[in-house]
Parts: sequence; C-alpha cells; structure tokens
Amino acid sequence: MNAVVSSPATQTRIAVDSPADLPLRAKNRTIDLLCNNVDDCRPSSNCAAGSTCVDRVAGYRCACRPGFSGATCSSTCRQRADVVLALDVSGSVGNYAQHYDNFIRSLVLRLHRDSRVGYLIFSDEPSIQFQVR
Repeated sequence: MNAVVSSPATQTRIAVDSPADLPLRAKNRTIDLLCNNVDDCRPSSNCAAGSTCVDRVAGYRCACRPGFSGATCSSTCRQRADVVLALDVSGSVGNYAQHYDNFIRSLVLRLHRDSRVGYLIFSDEPSIQFQVR
C-alpha cells in the first residue's frame, strides 16, 4: 500500500480494518491531514542549489534545477538516463514491498531530472499497481 500514497507513507497512509471504520477513523485522519497541514517550505526549507520547495501534505519535496538531484537537490547527476526496473513481488521472495518502495524512491531522487524510469512488477497474484506522485 505504501506505493500508492504520497511520501512520507507512514504519515499519509490511512489504514482501516473494516469498512465500518471509514466514517470515523478515515474521515477524521483525512480532515486532519488536509485542514491542519502546515507549509513545510516556510520559513525555509532544506532545498539546495537554487531549487524550488514544493509543499505537500505532511512534508515537502524539492524541484531540482537541471544537473542536480537528490531529496534536497544537493547531488549532481549530469547525465540523463533511461532506467527500467523489474520487481519480483511474488510469494517466493516474501514481503519486500516497502524495501522496493524505499529503493525506487532513493534511486529516482538521485537521477538527473530529465531521466525516465519505468518498472515492471511480476507476481503470482493478479493486481493493478500504480504510483501517485
């Protein structure tokens, strides 16, 4: 589930045990996240190298200038790259979804901003997967 929520997933993921929990637990947490959100870019952010801070729910991200990468735009990656990852999420390898998510996020944040990334997930169970930025 972490792959379909905004980072930081531990703060923005809302899990419920049953549909009966939706009206109270999910609604209250959603209202809290949206209505009590603070601007994490103010008064200053950790974004470096002339990058732009973009406020998000429960956090922020840095929009890097060309040639810079990383969570705070402090790394330089001057070459554009096309990267495709194949991820095995079948039962044979255990539950490593969180590790995959962390790896992909850290990799993408270090690449040149014009790089293209794709991934292929294969599993022993059919499902639809997508990433929300």
